[in-house]
Amino acid sequence: MGSTLKWLAVILLPLCASCSSTLGITKKTSPLDSSPKVSSHTDKKTPVSPKQDEGAFHIVGKSESLRHICEVYGLDFAKVAKINNFKAPYSLKSGDTVFLPAAALLPETESPSGGKAKGWLCSSGHGRSKKRTLGIRGDKNPSVPNLKFPVPSGTLTSPFGYRWGKFHTGLDIAAPIGRSVLACADGRVIFTGTRKRFRRYGNTVLIDHGKGVYTYYAHLSKITIKKNQRVRRGQRIAEVGNTGRSTGPHLHLEVRVTNKIYNPLAYFKSPELKGVLVAKRFMSSPMGPIRARWRIPDLLAAKN
Repeated sequence: MGSTLKWLAVILLPLCASCSSTLGITKKTSPLDSSPKVSSHTDKKTPVSPKQDEGAFHIVGKSESLRHICEVYGLDFAKVAKINNFKAPYSLKSGDTVFLPAAALLPETESPSGGKAKGWLCSSGHGRSKKRTLGIRGDKNPSVPNLKFPVPSGTLTSPFGYRWGKFHTGLDIAAPIGRSVLACADGRVIFTGTRKRFRRYGNTVLIDHGKGVYTYYAHLSKITIKKNQRVRRGQRIAEVGNTGRSTGPHLHLEVRVTNKIYNPLAYFKSPELKGVLVAKRFMSSPMGPIRARWRIPDLLAAKN
């Protein structure tokens, strides 16, 4: 019986673990409660009509066109152009900002060319899929070093980009509660815990890697390092949890450079993804960066 329950947990874990949208459940538990959570959420969300101002601001990289940006993020070109008041020939310069409205999202099964979306990965056994090469498009910030994958043998469940009509600013990695979370790179811990304004992230750790580069780890069950502590790449800093607004045990990881948020997957070399599984719903990740809705000083200055 115990063996059967164990296998069921392995099968169901990647299907339910991800940060919740505004429809998610805010759990009324102790911040460091590491007992398993049961979620009523499934992969299929009730469609929500996005408001006109919902979305994210993409910062244009070198040689990026408006049409290419729309294709990568799965947005209707005409709607994006209209909302941004862009006129033909829709010329963009590096550093320009384009608003990516949720109202312009194409249906999940539709690509801008009218065919099936190309980003979906095929499932393979136990509700997961085999690891495949994940294409990353867009500019990488040279200040960000190659990163250590923070959850050994974790499962990629939600990418950086749109999800259920909301822009997801990080990468979700599902794993059992209590599994080690490792520092992605050398740095100094500048924040641990939680703040009232940021309760949806649960227990968090923020590491400063210098040159304006930060990694942010959220929904932790336990934090094993302290503020101002120096940490090394691959050092254990916390344990996977389900605190804050979350639909299952996982790590939410963000990569920030000053006030921009980058796709974490762009900074993992292939060997770092060895043994990492990918949930069926995980799509090829868009390029980034996007403009951050909140800044690092906002978190550091926030009150309990």
